[in-house]
Amino acid sequence: MSPEEIIYLSVLLVSIPIGFLFKKGGLKTKQFGGAAAGLVLTLATCHIHTLHSLITILGTWLIINISPR
Repeated sequence: MSPEEIIYLSVLLVSIPIGFLFKKGGLKTKQFGGAAAGLVLTLATCHIHTLHSLITILGTWLIINISPR
């Protein structure tokens, strides 16, 4: 197996128990835990290319907060 396949398999195997943990948690656990798990999984699979996604998210957040309603 190539390293990419090993990472993909480990992401799939780790996602299953995380889903069960979030199912039992409250709203804040689901929100922040899901965001943290997503960030960790993205960093594990995309490495430095995660910066593009983070910059896009921050830019969108900035545009939403600056625009008049």
